Amino acid sequence: MIPKGLIVGLLVIAVLAGAFIAPSVNAAPPAHTQWRYLIYLVADNNLDVYTGQQHVSVVEDDFEELMSVGSTDEVACYVFVDRWYGPANLFMVKKGEMVEMTDFVFNDVEVNMGDPATLRSFVQYTYKATPADHTVLMFWNHGSPNIIAWDDNGPAEGVPDALTHHEVLQALDGYRVDVMGADECLVGQIEVAYEYAMAGLDCDYLLASQTYTGWRGYPYDQTLGRLVADPSMTPRECAIMFIDEVESLLSQPPHMGEAINDHAAIDLAMVKELADSLEELSRLLVKDMNLYSGAISKARGAAAFSYGANAIDVMDLRDFVASLSRTLASSKEIKAACAAVLEDFDDTVIALQVLKPLSDSVHGLGVRFAMHEADVPAYYYEYVMPNEFWLGFLEAYWLAVGNP
Repeated sequence: MIPKGLIVGLLVIAVLAGAFIAPSVNAAPPAHTQWRYLIYLVADNNLDVYTGQQHVSVVEDDFEELMSVGSTDEVACYVFVDRWYGPANLFMVKKGEMVEMTDFVFNDVEVNMGDPATLRSFVQYTYKATPADHTVLMFWNHGSPNIIAWDDNGPAEGVPDALTHHEVLQALDGYRVDVMGADECLVGQIEVAYEYAMAGLDCDYLLASQTYTGWRGYPYDQTLGRLVADPSMTPRECAIMFIDEVESLLSQPPHMGEAINDHAAIDLAMVKELADSLEELSRLLVKDMNLYSGAISKARGAAAFSYGANAIDVMDLRDFVASLSRTLASSKEIKAACAAVLEDFDDTVIALQVLKPLSDSVHGLGVRFAMHEADVPAYYYEYVMPNEFWLGFLEAYWLAVGNP
């Protein structure tokens, strides 16, 4: 992943957070709120840097944004952060200050943020401390189609650990999350969304980037501020709001040059229908793969996009199907199947932010299309959608084109 900036090497910095951290006493959390706004901020890695045109600390810049709004009686904001130097801390965000939750078991402790037990402890504490009608949970870190958090000092100093999507499912078992967001790269793939939708996550909407993201990420002042201003918004409205606000931010100087950015709001309730339509299309293609393999190769090429996604065999799902529809237009059956996929795709991706030059090639959900079986990573075989039908489609394609 390209981190939250164009980082060259690991920068050694001093932690200046003490200037705005309140004394180590617990705030009095609201008895009940409409929204919990939670951030799992994993900066115990090369994201704890000064970067961007303003040469600001990435972590502290987001802290400052959050403190410019703060929690209210209707919206409670908590940040659990682990930085490169020093232990982890759990803060409740107040107007102008970050107040430590000193009774949290992992506060002021060097923790492994890649351990699902750490994430579960954060969720358990905040849900008990502040009952709420709705929850938005943001992950701030490196991401990929396999991981959602990376800690360079995980189980021990210098020993990294990664929190996988399967471990997130484990950690959140039994907890309701209305909107889950990945402020990071490459999580926006249909296999990942399908895993969350079908493997037991109690969540309505996923915020994710199909490509890489830049250092800036989501505007935490605007998103928290919008919730504070209208805590009655529905989870769907909240998910769309996050995309609207990041689009507004990245449309303005100096951030508009970050063409690597895209962010999408994905309706997890619709992902199963999209996958079912894609399975039907793949079934039709597999029936006569020798005939259709050329069109599939062409469509894969048309759906590839830059910024490294092609290096990990990820392509844009919508572009792939749209290209097949054009190339195989003479087959009414396949054209109808393509149309069904495209309709379900547009119902699944409910909001999208993307900048030129990617706006014509990135639509909010990718899919892995390896050209050789040897290029498929081991973790991929543990995902539900590939095992249900997509690996079968790829295997038929590899056989037809002679790419074992």
